[in-house]
Amino acid sequence: MTIWTIASTGLSYILSLLWTWLLIFAAPFAQPAMLWIIIPIYINWIFTDFFQERKGTSLGNAITNGAVVFWVSIDWSRTIANSWPGFSIAIMVKFILILLTFTYGLIIIVQGIRGKDFVAKFGRIREVTYVLLMFTPVIYDVLQLNLQNVTAMILCAPIFYYVMELIDRKILPKSKVISKLEEEEATLEKFQDHPIA
Repeated sequence: MTIWTIASTGLSYILSLLWTWLLIFAAPFAQPAMLWIIIPIYINWIFTDFFQERKGTSLGNAITNGAVVFWVSIDWSRTIANSWPGFSIAIMVKFILILLTFTYGLIIIVQGIRGKDFVAKFGRIREVTYVLLMFTPVIYDVLQLNLQNVTAMILCAPIFYYVMELIDRKILPKSKVISKLEEEEATLEKFQDHPIA
């Protein structure tokens, strides 16, 4: 086997993973019922990422993001209960996925209320959104949880994160909300540096 063949095979595999990953994003259109949970996930992500988390994730943001995860896991449970196909390994895997997601949301909410700083890192809207967007098609039986799909989800996560970061920081203009927050912070810093006697 030549280096060219190995490189060609590797590139072909990477492109197939990228294609698989893009199809995961298109999966909601294969089952319109899924759009009722996907659209609010997108709306929450766009508004939170653009108007709030550009300045960083506060504990309040993280708690709210945890509530979204919590709610989506409840919707996933409702979806499985409404279309109960009977016990199988696939259903068991879905229940484990739901339990993990439910626990993730609950930990973010509870630990955020307790004021634990790690929640601001694990409860960021972009990460929360990615998890929900990737696994919702699995719960709705549009996508199988196989090695190809899981590998695409994991390996392409940095692409999602950094492309969104590029769009958020370099392409989209700064919102007036963020500009106003920065002005208020600058004013507060002036007063802290030069207190009125």
